[in-house]
Amino acid sequence: LGGQKKIYIDSAYDYLCFDDLLTPEQIAFRKSVREFAEREIAPRINEHYEKAAFPEYMLGPLRESGLIRKFAEKPYGEGADIVMLSLMVMELARVDASALTFISGQITLINKTLELFGSEEQKKRYIDKISRSEIIGGWALTESKVGSDASNLQTTVTKVPGGYRLNGNKRWIGNGNRELLIVWARDIETKKVGAFIVHGNAEGVTANVIKHKLSLRPVQNADIHFNNVFIPEEDKLPKATGFNATNEILRHSRVIVPWGALGMCIGAYDTTVKYLSERKQFGTPLTSFQLVQEKLARMMGTIQAMLMYSWRVTKLYEQNKASIGQIAMNKAWVTQRGREVVALARELMGGNGILLENFAMKAMADMEAVYTYEGTYDINALVAGRELTGIPAFKVPSKQT
Repeated sequence: LGGQKKIYIDSAYDYLCFDDLLTPEQIAFRKSVREFAEREIAPRINEHYEKAAFPEYMLGPLRESGLIRKFAEKPYGEGADIVMLSLMVMELARVDASALTFISGQITLINKTLELFGSEEQKKRYIDKISRSEIIGGWALTESKVGSDASNLQTTVTKVPGGYRLNGNKRWIGNGNRELLIVWARDIETKKVGAFIVHGNAEGVTANVIKHKLSLRPVQNADIHFNNVFIPEEDKLPKATGFNATNEILRHSRVIVPWGALGMCIGAYDTTVKYLSERKQFGTPLTSFQLVQEKLARMMGTIQAMLMYSWRVTKLYEQNKASIGQIAMNKAWVTQRGREVVALARELMGGNGILLENFAMKAMADMEAVYTYEGTYDINALVAGRELTGIPAFKVPSKQT
């Protein structure tokens, strides 16, 4: 700023000089994502939030940006690393968590599953189209009666000549009403869980978007019913040979989810400190009051801890050193603390804090979904607890005789 001192710290992102830990390429990419989000997503996303409508308008700019393709493995994309992915997630969530959820889902769930467990033919057929948003995919694991106990899947496939017959139900599937689904189902004969490519327009597939949702409203979560759906043999992912494959995808995506919660908190702080600095009460800026400063300091401190915690776990994962307990504990802690940060932002803006245009109330609602998906706080805490104690505590112990 030409040597001119800033009046106040206007962003929570770099208070502890986090950019010093990044390469010039990573810094430039982070800034480009912020510019993209502010230019292409921010101006119209709130109207779609109010209508609970998917933001189709962003697909063209998203395609041109190459954001999804950047993270597809070579030769289908650039194969950018997980640090780049984390920075993208953070910057998108700083503007809108629903847009982030859609974009990151295509990268970390759909394309990642195809990359790890698909055949070369399946990769060639789908990854490029997904990366260009010509096909939008949903990742179908959760069921109406199977949430946290994800390994107990009830959706089944039966081997038949030329392929499989799929029967069952899935719930809360983002983009479940679109062109493509990756469905996790149990083989009736082998009892093993596998992954299958299912087309949304296939005979026997019925998808209904869940209405009256108050979190991540533009995300089109669906209830899906499969009635004797035929899946050709070539649409079975050959390397997904058990629930360990599912866990591998969740392990990767759970490294990323805390960065979304972090981005929402940065967005909440940035919006709030600007609002408070410009608004006066009792003849003085709101930022001059002690209680306001205490809450801002609490928000900033928590955000820096979230950032450094997520950074460390991400680097451990990049080095193939992160344990499932470390990953789970980070997801649990960051989303738990995120709830406090966005609530403080809402509180600091008073009555205006509930307006959609002021971000905080939307972030409060969206944080509830992030706190819950990819494993609830309690489940992730228990995953960490199992690693800390050596004792699994997910189920009520059977009575001893």
